[in-house]
Amino acid sequence: MVLDRRDRARNARRGKKMVILVALGFWTENGKEKREIVDWQIAESEKHEEWEVLLRRLVERGAKAKNGLEAIIRDGCGGLGQAVELVYAQSVIDQRCIFHKLKNVRDKSRTELKGDDHPEQRRQLMQEAKTVYHAESAEQAKERLAVWSAKWGGMAPESVATFERDFDTTIAFYQLEGVTLQWVRSTSLLERVNRQLRRKFRQALSFGSAIGAEVALYLQVQRLHAQWNHTSWWQTSHALSLDLLQVHHP
Repeated sequence: MVLDRRDRARNARRGKKMVILVALGFWTENGKEKREIVDWQIAESEKHEEWEVLLRRLVERGAKAKNGLEAIIRDGCGGLGQAVELVYAQSVIDQRCIFHKLKNVRDKSRTELKGDDHPEQRRQLMQEAKTVYHAESAEQAKERLAVWSAKWGGMAPESVATFERDFDTTIAFYQLEGVTLQWVRSTSLLERVNRQLRRKFRQALSFGSAIGAEVALYLQVQRLHAQWNHTSWWQTSHALSLDLLQVHHP
């Protein structure tokens, strides 16, 4: 117990940092590209046990290969990768984000080619690495990687090893058809969503209860859906209020 400014006894509260796990779905409908935050979870960490709960809930709701799920696009988070393997095995395409892969190569090149003597070499190395993913097919991408590795192997071997590691998981998107490549090659759309969610939560600073955090997250998700569907927030919030009335007065 603690005393407030009026010397009244209050229960002591301790802050606890949490993470938000988000599943963003996108598909083509009537020739138009659609997206929606299909599920989320406030969790204590990004360990595979936490991700597995979210993924299994998605499966229960019908997010599986036989219902049209084609691929899961993710970053290199080990916890998520392990959960995907446990829940989906080989039933869907597991696409690793090319942005995170190139970022890892860039970070490694800055270590190997550091200093003012190598800025042009670093720029050239990364420019040529990016063109690998501009290939017309997976086979051509592998050929470009082989040429790139042969050129830079002697000067930046660790950068080359980083790029070659699990490279096949970053070109799985070539198996997909009918969707914009920028959507399926990286987690950029999801990263944008995460930034918007973080911005909202920073404004709130903290929440007094888990329910309060859930409600704030739900409302922000609805705002994003309204924005993507070109619907005004007034219309969306009005519909939510009517739904709430139905819950309390069926």
